[in-house]
Amino acid sequence: MTLRTRLAAAFVLVVLLPLLVVLAVVRLALPAALSEQQQEAARSSSRLAAGVVMGLCDRARGAAEAAARAAAATTSADDAGLASGLGELVRRGLADGVRVTLPGGATAAQAGEAPDVPPRDCTTGEVAVTGELVQVAAVVTLGRAGAAGAPAGAAVAAFTVDDELAAGLQETLGAGEVTLLADGEPVASSGPVPEQLWRAAVQAGELPVSVDGAVAAVSPAREGQPLGVLVSQPEADRPGFLGLALGVGTPAVLAAVGVALLLARAITRPLEELGAAAARVAGGDLDTTIDVRSRDEVGHLAESFNAMTEDLRSYVGALQASRDELQAGVARIGDTLSGTHDLDRILTVVLETAMAATRAGAGAVWLLGSDRTELELAVGEGLEGRAVPPAMRLALGAGIAGRVARSGEALRGRLGPGELLGVAGEPSARAVLAVPLKSSTTVIGVLTVYDRQDGEVFDEADLATLRTFTSQATVAVDNVLLHEEARRMSITDGLTGLWNYRYFTMTIGKEIERAARFGRPLALLILDLDRFKLVNDVYGHQRGDAVLVELAGRVRGMVRDVDTVARYGGEEFVVILPETDEDGAAQAAERIRAAVRRRPFAEGGDQPLEVTVSIGAAVFPLHGGSSTALLRRADEALFTAKRAGRDTWRVADVTVPGEAGPA
Repeated sequence: MTLRTRLAAAFVLVVLLPLLVVLAVVRLALPAALSEQQQEAARSSSRLAAGVVMGLCDRARGAAEAAARAAAATTSADDAGLASGLGELVRRGLADGVRVTLPGGATAAQAGEAPDVPPRDCTTGEVAVTGELVQVAAVVTLGRAGAAGAPAGAAVAAFTVDDELAAGLQETLGAGEVTLLADGEPVASSGPVPEQLWRAAVQAGELPVSVDGAVAAVSPAREGQPLGVLVSQPEADRPGFLGLALGVGTPAVLAAVGVALLLARAITRPLEELGAAAARVAGGDLDTTIDVRSRDEVGHLAESFNAMTEDLRSYVGALQASRDELQAGVARIGDTLSGTHDLDRILTVVLETAMAATRAGAGAVWLLGSDRTELELAVGEGLEGRAVPPAMRLALGAGIAGRVARSGEALRGRLGPGELLGVAGEPSARAVLAVPLKSSTTVIGVLTVYDRQDGEVFDEADLATLRTFTSQATVAVDNVLLHEEARRMSITDGLTGLWNYRYFTMTIGKEIERAARFGRPLALLILDLDRFKLVNDVYGHQRGDAVLVELAGRVRGMVRDVDTVARYGGEEFVVILPETDEDGAAQAAERIRAAVRRRPFAEGGDQPLEVTVSIGAAVFPLHGGSSTALLRRADEALFTAKRAGRDTWRVADVTVPGEAGPA
């Protein structure tokens, strides 16, 4: 009997019989498991879609808050600016419609479609129906006015609930039909859903149901989720198991095991040598060979083993040759990950990867500026000798990259008359492939590669590769831009544009530590507007905010670039003056005081206001050895200036002063 026959017998007796038992068990258990799995998948999909709806509510809430802020900062003479701001919220996709209403419900400004009568906030679960239009809206009141505290108006941001929204949710989930429910009734659906199915699902709450060969689950409306979400799909076909042997018992399995043990003794002896040789190869001895002593299956296996080890030696050599390249790639990826918030590094890796994927000889990444009218060359590779000036900029719509940025569509082909035409300053090349970098539906830049190394024109495969790659790369770039913006906002005062209290507390500690290390002085000024409460009481808080903004500009104009100006709170500001002693602090305080006093504060046609400021100064280490001590002494000096009649400055005394004076 040949080895093949013995192995076949062992397979039949040892493997096939237990397999039949397993198949019988699977035949009984699998349908129930599949049904439970499909129901759980429907429930998970409904919760995921509900999460998307909650996200739309949060986005509408954010749009309403932005509209409220814009309305609060807008004068009656700037209604067009308010409407333009609301339109920008709609264009950015934060809502389908935004409306600002006056007391009594009259519309002050509107963009897109929003409910005529402001409903309750969408987090309460109310859906607005205007004719055939179904919307979910978020409402932010504009404050209170009058003795009765009536609302001063409202900002409403809404998104439309329609079949297109349901179809988008279905595309996000990747399976099933999505139906959106308001008060338990369908208002939008990606496809037909039997009434019996959705009514049974609504009645079951969050438990999945199966009706007439279909599975459905509902995520009911709740706080923050004004719409119920139903996901339904046909039940999956259950596989059949024809010809399965039933009733195979333990005696058959035990008999098969006994026979297999007997066969194993005859089979394993000729394989012991092969196993030992394989162990040596696994240990790294690739020079191992086996003597071929027979022409049966074992002999053929020995020959194959020897051929395999020879191939392994070749493969190892090739792997060793490519190891350095792999290590370089790993290091590059590590550098990118460690510099996740380094925009230049990410853009460089994106460009180098794109060039390698398309075998391009040169490339560039262009980013749109904040005004979205120009593209700026962010990074470039291989552009030497291609007539590209430093800090190259392209107007939106100009040249290859400019046209791609404006249209949002990729361009590829040869450059020259009758074909693609660039503009002066774009890299000179024979062929180009340009792909937009899109964040959602907004173009934030353009990736261009030039001249394939084989001299051919970039083809559809190159375009498909870059499209797939840029969709992922844009996420990384967008995350960096969002991180930079979030970091800037976290340390900047939203009204004056100065550094905020958080940034000041971080900076003063570092500056004191540096001054102590190098034995240099450091001055701290605290500024307080005199009788600022009267400005707010007489002229209103908007005029008071305008005074604070103008004061910030005047103070910033009186200090050095190395100095730090921050809003400390309310009408108080602080200035950190590195490398500054008592005389320098006094001079800086006088410059600021004079700049504030020099001319009245006025905005547009408003009545000019005579504004003065009192200033307290303290110097490290003369008046304190820590940020807390320095702040306290500067504050005491400020109260001394207040007691002296305001519109003046004082430097802290070396001795501890007495009680503080008037505010």
